[in-house]
Amino acid sequence: MGIDAPVEHQESPKIVAPRRLSQSATLPRMRSSADVVVIGGGVIGCAIAAELAGSGAEVLLLEAREIAHGASGRNHGLIFYPQNPITDPLYRLSHQMYGELAAGGDLDISLDEAPVGFIILVGSERQWEAAEIEARACETGGIRVERLDQEQLREAEPNVSPDLLGGWYIEDGYRLDPRALTLALALSARDKGAQIQTHVDVKQIVVRDARVAGVVCDEGPVLAGNVVLAAGPWSAKLARPAGIDLPVSGARGWLLLVSPKGMVCDHLLESSGWHLMAGDPGPGEVTVGAYGNGRLPAPDIGLLIQPSANGHVLVGGSRIPSFRQDPEGSEVAQIIARKAVAAVPSLAGAQVREVWSGVRPMSRDGLPILGWAPAVEGLFIATGHGGQGVMLGGGSARLAAELITGTPPFTSPAPFAAEREFSSTS
Repeated sequence: MGIDAPVEHQESPKIVAPRRLSQSATLPRMRSSADVVVIGGGVIGCAIAAELAGSGAEVLLLEAREIAHGASGRNHGLIFYPQNPITDPLYRLSHQMYGELAAGGDLDISLDEAPVGFIILVGSERQWEAAEIEARACETGGIRVERLDQEQLREAEPNVSPDLLGGWYIEDGYRLDPRALTLALALSARDKGAQIQTHVDVKQIVVRDARVAGVVCDEGPVLAGNVVLAAGPWSAKLARPAGIDLPVSGARGWLLLVSPKGMVCDHLLESSGWHLMAGDPGPGEVTVGAYGNGRLPAPDIGLLIQPSANGHVLVGGSRIPSFRQDPEGSEVAQIIARKAVAAVPSLAGAQVREVWSGVRPMSRDGLPILGWAPAVEGLFIATGHGGQGVMLGGGSARLAAELITGTPPFTSPAPFAAEREFSSTS
Protein backbone atom coordinates (compact mmCIF):
# COMPACT_ATOMS: atom_id res chain seq x y z
CA MET A 1 0.00 0.00 0.00
CA GLY A 2 1.51 3.36 -0.98
CA ILE A 3 1.70 6.40 1.24
CA ASP A 4 -0.57 8.22 -1.21
CA ALA A 5 -3.44 5.90 -0.36
CA PRO A 6 -6.27 7.87 1.27
CA VAL A 7 -6.38 7.83 5.05
CA GLU A 8 -9.70 8.66 6.65
CA HIS A 9 -9.13 11.38 9.26
CA GLN A 10 -10.24 10.65 12.80
CA GLU A 11 -10.38 12.93 15.81
CA SER A 12 -8.97 10.01 17.82
CA PRO A 13 -7.45 6.69 16.79
CA LYS A 14 -9.67 3.72 16.02
CA ILE A 15 -9.77 1.66 19.19
CA VAL A 16 -9.14 -2.04 18.68
CA ALA A 17 -8.48 -4.91 21.04
CA PRO A 18 -4.85 -4.93 22.17
CA ARG A 19 -2.66 -7.52 20.51
CA ARG A 20 0.47 -9.09 21.94
CA LEU A 21 3.54 -9.50 19.82
CA SER A 22 4.68 -12.98 18.94
CA GLN A 23 6.98 -14.49 21.55
CA SER A 24 8.85 -16.50 18.94
CA ALA A 25 12.53 -15.93 18.17
CA THR A 26 11.61 -14.43 14.79
CA LEU A 27 11.09 -10.68 14.99
CA PRO A 28 7.74 -9.54 13.60
CA ARG A 29 7.69 -7.56 10.38
CA MET A 30 7.31 -3.84 10.97
CA ARG A 31 3.75 -2.66 10.57
CA SER A 32 2.94 -0.75 7.42
CA SER A 33 0.05 1.03 9.14
CA ALA A 34 -1.09 1.90 12.65
CA ASP A 35 -3.63 3.99 14.48
CA VAL A 36 -0.77 5.99 15.99
CA VAL A 37 2.92 6.26 15.14
CA VAL A 38 5.02 7.50 18.07
CA ILE A 39 8.36 9.01 17.06
CA GLY A 40 10.94 8.79 19.82
CA GLY A 41 12.05 6.09 22.25
CA GLY A 42 12.72 8.34 25.23
CA VAL A 43 10.73 8.34 28.45
CA ILE A 44 7.96 10.51 26.95
CA GLY A 45 7.51 8.46 23.77
CA CYS A 46 7.64 5.10 25.56
CA ALA A 47 5.20 6.22 28.25
CA ILE A 48 2.75 7.56 25.65
CA ALA A 49 3.02 4.33 23.65
CA ALA A 50 2.21 2.33 26.78
CA GLU A 51 -0.81 4.50 27.63
CA LEU A 52 -2.20 4.41 24.09
CA ALA A 53 -1.69 0.67 23.70
CA GLY A 54 -3.41 0.15 27.02
CA SER A 55 -6.44 2.04 25.69
CA GLY A 56 -6.69 -0.37 22.75
CA ALA A 57 -5.01 1.67 20.01
CA GLU A 58 -2.72 0.02 17.46
CA VAL A 59 0.61 1.71 18.19
CA LEU A 60 3.95 1.68 16.40
CA LEU A 61 6.89 3.34 18.19
CA LEU A 62 9.92 4.22 16.06
CA GLU A 63 13.28 5.10 17.60
CA ALA A 64 16.28 6.15 15.51
CA ARG A 65 18.80 4.56 17.90
CA GLU A 66 18.15 2.60 21.09
CA ILE A 67 15.55 3.01 23.80
CA ALA A 68 16.68 5.76 26.22
CA HIS A 69 19.65 6.64 23.98
CA GLY A 70 19.18 10.39 24.48
CA ALA A 71 18.59 12.54 27.54
CA SER A 72 16.14 10.01 29.00
CA GLY A 73 19.06 7.71 29.74
CA ARG A 74 21.61 10.46 30.43
CA ASN A 75 20.31 12.28 33.48
CA HIS A 76 20.45 12.14 37.27
CA GLY A 77 17.39 9.92 37.53
CA LEU A 78 15.65 12.07 40.14
CA ILE A 79 12.07 12.97 40.81
CA PHE A 80 11.19 15.76 43.19
CA TYR A 81 8.48 18.33 43.72
CA PRO A 82 8.49 20.81 40.80
CA GLN A 83 8.94 24.50 41.44
CA ASN A 84 6.12 25.38 39.04
CA PRO A 85 2.74 24.43 40.59
CA ILE A 86 1.22 24.13 37.11
CA THR A 87 3.10 20.85 36.67
CA ASP A 88 2.08 19.49 40.08
CA PRO A 89 -0.63 17.12 38.69
CA LEU A 90 1.80 15.69 36.12
CA TYR A 91 4.45 15.15 38.79
CA ARG A 92 2.16 13.48 41.34
CA LEU A 93 0.69 11.07 38.80
CA SER A 94 4.16 10.27 37.45
CA HIS A 95 5.44 9.39 40.93
CA GLN A 96 2.42 7.19 41.53
CA MET A 97 2.81 5.41 38.18
CA TYR A 98 6.52 4.76 38.74
CA GLY A 99 5.76 3.32 42.17
CA GLU A 100 3.28 0.91 40.60
CA LEU A 101 5.79 0.03 37.88
CA ALA A 102 8.50 -0.63 40.49
CA ALA A 103 6.17 -2.85 42.54
CA GLY A 104 4.74 -4.87 39.67
CA GLY A 105 7.40 -5.00 36.96
CA ASP A 106 10.13 -7.54 36.30
CA LEU A 107 12.70 -4.82 35.64
CA ASP A 108 14.28 -3.12 38.66
CA ILE A 109 13.98 0.64 38.18
CA SER A 110 15.68 1.27 41.57
CA LEU A 111 13.07 3.75 42.82
CA ASP A 112 13.63 4.95 46.38
CA GLU A 113 10.77 4.14 48.73
CA ALA A 114 11.52 7.18 50.91
CA PRO A 115 13.05 10.54 50.03
CA VAL A 116 16.83 10.83 50.24
CA GLY A 117 16.64 14.50 51.16
CA PHE A 118 18.15 17.57 49.51
CA ILE A 119 20.47 20.04 51.17
CA ILE A 120 20.87 23.36 49.39
CA LEU A 121 24.37 24.51 50.22
CA VAL A 122 24.92 28.18 51.08
CA GLY A 123 28.43 29.51 50.54
CA SER A 124 27.87 33.25 50.93
CA GLU A 125 25.41 35.56 52.64
CA ARG A 126 23.82 36.57 49.34
CA GLN A 127 22.88 32.94 48.62
CA TRP A 128 20.61 32.61 51.65
CA GLU A 129 17.70 34.41 50.01
CA ALA A 130 17.72 32.33 46.80
CA ALA A 131 18.06 29.11 48.78
CA GLU A 132 15.11 30.00 50.97
CA ILE A 133 12.95 30.80 47.94
CA GLU A 134 13.61 27.31 46.60
CA ALA A 135 12.93 25.67 49.95
CA ARG A 136 9.71 27.60 50.59
CA ALA A 137 8.43 26.70 47.12
CA CYS A 138 8.78 23.03 48.08
CA GLU A 139 7.09 23.73 51.41
CA THR A 140 3.96 24.89 49.58
CA GLY A 141 3.74 21.36 48.16
CA GLY A 142 3.56 19.87 51.62
CA ILE A 143 7.26 19.02 51.89
CA ARG A 144 9.11 19.57 55.16
CA VAL A 145 11.96 22.07 54.98
CA GLU A 146 14.42 23.27 57.63
CA ARG A 147 17.09 25.94 57.74
CA LEU A 148 20.50 24.59 58.82
CA ASP A 149 23.15 26.77 60.40
CA GLN A 150 26.84 25.96 59.94
CA GLU A 151 26.97 23.56 62.88
CA GLN A 152 23.77 21.75 61.84
CA LEU A 153 25.07 21.39 58.29
CA ARG A 154 28.29 19.83 59.58
CA GLU A 155 26.26 17.45 61.75
CA ALA A 156 24.19 16.34 58.78
CA GLU A 157 27.13 16.19 56.35
CA PRO A 158 30.57 16.11 58.04
CA ASN A 159 32.48 16.02 54.74
CA VAL A 160 31.29 19.34 53.34
CA SER A 161 33.67 22.27 53.16
CA PRO A 162 34.08 24.21 56.45
CA ASP A 163 33.74 27.41 54.41
CA LEU A 164 30.03 26.75 53.82
CA LEU A 165 27.74 28.89 55.98
CA GLY A 166 24.86 26.43 56.22
CA GLY A 167 21.98 25.41 54.04
CA TRP A 168 18.35 24.44 53.67
CA TYR A 169 17.17 20.86 54.10
CA ILE A 170 14.30 19.67 51.87
CA GLU A 171 12.72 16.30 52.66
CA ASP A 172 12.35 15.31 49.05
CA GLY A 173 14.20 13.59 46.23
CA TYR A 174 13.63 10.05 44.97
CA ARG A 175 16.30 8.35 42.88
CA LEU A 176 15.65 5.88 40.11
CA ASP A 177 17.45 4.38 37.14
CA PRO A 178 16.26 6.48 34.18
CA ARG A 179 17.38 3.97 31.54
CA ALA A 180 15.61 1.13 33.33
CA LEU A 181 12.49 3.27 33.76
CA THR A 182 12.36 4.10 30.05
CA LEU A 183 12.94 0.48 29.06
CA ALA A 184 10.29 -0.69 31.52
CA LEU A 185 7.79 1.67 29.88
CA ALA A 186 8.76 0.37 26.44
CA LEU A 187 8.30 -3.23 27.59
CA SER A 188 4.96 -2.31 29.11
CA ALA A 189 3.89 -0.81 25.79
CA ARG A 190 4.98 -3.96 23.97
CA ASP A 191 3.13 -6.21 26.40
CA LYS A 192 -0.02 -4.19 25.76
CA GLY A 193 0.27 -4.72 22.01
CA ALA A 194 2.43 -1.86 20.77
CA GLN A 195 5.21 -2.62 18.31
CA ILE A 196 8.57 -1.14 19.28
CA GLN A 197 11.11 -0.68 16.48
CA THR A 198 14.60 0.63 17.24
CA HIS A 199 17.23 1.78 14.73
CA VAL A 200 14.48 3.10 12.48
CA ASP A 201 15.09 6.72 11.50
CA VAL A 202 11.94 8.61 10.53
CA LYS A 203 12.85 10.84 7.62
CA GLN A 204 9.58 12.71 7.25
CA ILE A 205 6.10 13.15 8.63
CA VAL A 206 3.80 12.94 5.62
CA VAL A 207 1.06 15.56 5.46
CA ARG A 208 -1.70 15.58 2.86
CA ASP A 209 -4.22 18.44 2.73
CA ALA A 210 -3.17 19.75 6.16
CA ARG A 211 -3.57 16.41 7.92
CA VAL A 212 -1.22 13.60 8.83
CA ALA A 213 -1.06 10.65 6.46
CA GLY A 214 1.81 8.78 8.09
CA VAL A 215 5.60 8.76 8.14
CA VAL A 216 8.42 7.67 5.86
CA CYS A 217 11.54 5.87 7.08
CA ASP A 218 14.26 3.76 5.48
CA GLU A 219 12.01 0.71 5.68
CA GLY A 220 9.34 2.50 3.67
CA PRO A 221 6.10 4.36 4.34
CA VAL A 222 3.87 3.76 7.34
CA LEU A 223 0.25 4.86 7.15
CA ALA A 224 -1.22 6.47 10.24
CA GLY A 225 -4.04 8.87 11.00
CA ASN A 226 -2.15 10.19 14.04
CA VAL A 227 1.53 10.83 14.71
CA VAL A 228 3.00 11.68 18.11
CA LEU A 229 6.18 13.72 17.80
CA ALA A 230 8.22 12.90 20.91
CA ALA A 231 11.75 13.16 19.55
CA GLY A 232 13.01 15.50 22.26
CA PRO A 233 15.19 18.40 21.05
CA TRP A 234 15.23 16.90 17.56
CA SER A 235 11.43 17.23 17.22
CA ALA A 236 11.79 20.60 15.49
CA LYS A 237 13.81 18.98 12.69
CA LEU A 238 10.89 16.70 11.82
CA ALA A 239 8.26 19.39 12.34
CA ARG A 240 9.75 21.83 9.81
CA PRO A 241 9.08 19.81 6.62
CA ALA A 242 5.50 19.36 7.85
CA GLY A 243 5.11 23.15 7.83
CA ILE A 244 5.55 23.66 11.55
CA ASP A 245 8.08 25.98 13.17
CA LEU A 246 8.54 24.38 16.58
CA PRO A 247 10.70 26.58 18.85
CA VAL A 248 12.22 23.84 20.97
CA SER A 249 15.90 24.35 21.68
CA GLY A 250 18.53 21.96 22.99
CA ALA A 251 20.34 22.39 26.29
CA ARG A 252 23.18 20.02 27.06
CA GLY A 253 23.82 18.79 30.58
CA TRP A 254 27.07 17.14 31.67
CA LEU A 255 27.45 14.43 34.31
CA LEU A 256 30.37 12.65 35.97
CA LEU A 257 30.20 9.25 37.63
CA VAL A 258 32.91 8.96 40.29
CA SER A 259 34.07 6.34 42.80
CA PRO A 260 35.09 7.85 46.15
CA LYS A 261 37.29 5.99 48.62
CA GLY A 262 34.74 6.31 51.40
CA MET A 263 31.38 7.78 52.25
CA VAL A 264 30.94 11.25 50.73
CA CYS A 265 27.43 12.27 51.76
CA ASP A 266 24.10 10.89 52.91
CA HIS A 267 21.91 13.47 51.18
CA LEU A 268 21.65 15.06 47.77
CA LEU A 269 23.83 18.16 47.91
CA GLU A 270 23.09 21.02 45.58
CA SER A 271 24.04 24.59 44.92
CA SER A 272 21.47 27.33 45.17
CA GLY A 273 19.50 27.68 41.94
CA TRP A 274 19.52 24.05 40.91
CA HIS A 275 15.83 23.46 41.63
CA LEU A 276 14.81 26.62 39.79
CA MET A 277 17.01 25.78 36.82
CA ALA A 278 15.08 22.58 36.23
CA GLY A 279 11.90 24.49 35.40
CA ASP A 280 13.33 27.54 33.71
CA PRO A 281 13.08 28.11 29.95
CA GLY A 282 16.00 27.26 27.71
CA PRO A 283 19.21 29.18 27.22
CA GLY A 284 17.63 31.39 24.56
CA GLU A 285 18.05 31.97 20.85
CA VAL A 286 21.45 32.27 19.22
CA THR A 287 21.92 34.41 16.12
CA VAL A 288 24.22 33.57 13.22
CA GLY A 289 26.39 36.57 14.04
CA ALA A 290 26.75 35.56 17.68
CA TYR A 291 27.47 31.95 16.76
CA GLY A 292 30.08 32.94 14.17
CA ASN A 293 31.89 35.17 16.66
CA GLY A 294 31.67 32.68 19.51
CA ARG A 295 29.32 34.90 21.52
CA LEU A 296 27.16 32.11 22.90
CA PRO A 297 25.13 32.45 26.10
CA ALA A 298 27.23 31.73 29.16
CA PRO A 299 26.82 28.13 30.29
CA ASP A 300 24.50 27.73 33.25
CA ILE A 301 26.54 25.56 35.61
CA GLY A 302 25.25 24.43 38.97
CA LEU A 303 26.12 21.56 41.26
CA LEU A 304 24.28 18.41 42.28
CA ILE A 305 26.11 15.66 44.16
CA GLN A 306 24.07 12.47 44.25
CA PRO A 307 25.17 9.45 46.30
CA SER A 308 24.05 6.02 45.14
CA ALA A 309 23.40 2.80 47.02
CA ASN A 310 26.38 1.09 45.35
CA GLY A 311 28.91 3.65 46.59
CA HIS A 312 29.28 5.60 43.36
CA VAL A 313 28.50 9.31 43.24
CA LEU A 314 26.89 11.15 40.32
CA VAL A 315 27.96 14.77 39.90
CA GLY A 316 26.30 17.40 37.67
CA GLY A 317 24.82 19.58 36.37
CA SER A 318 24.80 22.17 33.66
CA ARG A 319 22.79 23.64 30.84
CA ILE A 320 24.49 24.96 27.73
CA PRO A 321 23.05 25.63 24.25
CA SER A 322 23.43 22.62 21.97
CA PHE A 323 22.74 22.38 18.25
CA ARG A 324 24.09 18.94 17.47
CA GLN A 325 24.18 15.42 18.87
CA ASP A 326 27.94 15.02 19.24
CA PRO A 327 29.08 16.24 22.68
CA GLU A 328 30.49 19.73 22.35
CA GLY A 329 31.39 21.73 25.46
CA SER A 330 33.17 18.97 27.41
CA GLU A 331 35.17 21.56 29.36
CA VAL A 332 31.99 22.22 31.35
CA ALA A 333 32.43 18.82 33.02
CA GLN A 334 35.77 20.04 34.38
CA ILE A 335 34.12 23.11 35.89
CA ILE A 336 31.52 20.87 37.54
CA ALA A 337 34.32 18.73 38.97
CA ARG A 338 36.01 21.81 40.48
CA LYS A 339 32.72 22.93 42.03
CA ALA A 340 32.21 19.48 43.52
CA VAL A 341 35.66 19.46 45.15
CA ALA A 342 35.11 22.98 46.53
CA ALA A 343 31.88 21.82 48.19
CA VAL A 344 33.13 18.39 49.32
CA PRO A 345 36.97 18.39 49.45
CA SER A 346 37.21 14.61 49.90
CA LEU A 347 35.89 14.18 46.35
CA ALA A 348 39.29 15.33 45.05
CA GLY A 349 40.60 11.79 45.47
CA ALA A 350 37.58 10.06 43.89
CA GLN A 351 38.24 8.20 40.66
CA VAL A 352 36.38 9.39 37.57
CA ARG A 353 34.60 6.41 36.01
CA GLU A 354 32.49 7.97 33.27
CA VAL A 355 31.70 11.38 31.83
CA TRP A 356 28.71 11.89 29.57
CA SER A 357 26.09 14.40 28.51
CA GLY A 358 22.52 14.56 27.27
CA VAL A 359 20.59 17.19 25.35
CA ARG A 360 17.30 18.28 26.89
CA PRO A 361 14.39 19.72 24.88
CA MET A 362 13.65 23.24 26.18
CA SER A 363 10.45 25.16 25.53
CA ARG A 364 10.27 28.93 25.70
CA ASP A 365 8.37 29.06 28.99
CA GLY A 366 9.80 25.96 30.65
CA LEU A 367 6.54 24.00 30.44
CA PRO A 368 6.04 20.80 28.43
CA ILE A 369 4.33 20.99 25.05
CA LEU A 370 1.48 18.48 25.03
CA GLY A 371 -1.16 19.08 22.41
CA TRP A 372 -2.34 18.96 18.82
CA ALA A 373 -0.46 21.00 16.26
CA PRO A 374 -2.93 23.71 15.21
CA ALA A 375 -2.00 23.67 11.51
CA VAL A 376 -1.77 19.91 10.90
CA GLU A 377 -4.62 17.63 11.95
CA GLY A 378 -3.50 14.40 13.55
CA LEU A 379 -0.06 15.67 14.60
CA PHE A 380 0.40 15.60 18.36
CA ILE A 381 3.41 17.36 19.91
CA ALA A 382 4.96 15.89 23.08
CA THR A 383 8.26 17.55 23.90
CA GLY A 384 9.79 20.56 25.68
CA HIS A 385 10.10 18.97 29.13
CA GLY A 386 13.60 20.34 29.68
CA GLY A 387 15.24 18.57 32.61
CA GLN A 388 11.88 17.28 33.89
CA GLY A 389 11.18 14.52 31.38
CA VAL A 390 11.55 11.75 33.96
CA MET A 391 9.78 13.76 36.66
CA LEU A 392 6.73 14.49 34.52
CA GLY A 393 6.83 11.61 32.04
CA GLY A 394 4.07 9.41 33.40
CA GLY A 395 1.58 12.22 33.92
CA SER A 396 2.45 13.73 30.54
CA ALA A 397 1.78 10.40 28.87
CA ARG A 398 -1.59 9.98 30.56
CA LEU A 399 -2.67 13.47 29.52
CA ALA A 400 -1.42 12.95 25.94
CA ALA A 401 -3.24 9.63 25.61
CA GLU A 402 -6.46 11.14 26.94
CA LEU A 403 -6.29 13.99 24.44
CA ILE A 404 -5.52 11.63 21.55
CA THR A 405 -8.30 9.16 22.37
CA GLY A 406 -10.86 11.83 23.25
CA THR A 407 -11.05 10.81 26.92
CA PRO A 408 -11.76 13.55 29.49
CA PRO A 409 -8.32 14.69 30.73
CA PHE A 410 -7.35 14.17 34.36
CA THR A 411 -5.98 17.73 34.52
CA SER A 412 -6.40 20.86 32.45
CA PRO A 413 -4.39 20.61 29.21
CA ALA A 414 -4.54 24.38 28.62
CA PRO A 415 -1.13 25.30 30.15
CA PHE A 416 0.59 22.77 27.92
CA ALA A 417 -1.29 23.47 24.67
CA ALA A 418 0.91 23.54 21.60
CA GLU A 419 -0.59 26.78 20.27
CA ARG A 420 1.34 28.83 22.82
CA GLU A 421 4.71 27.67 21.55
CA PHE A 422 4.80 27.46 17.78
CA SER A 423 3.20 28.74 14.62
CA SER A 424 2.77 27.44 11.08
CA THR A 425 5.45 28.38 8.57
CA SER A 426 2.98 28.09 5.72
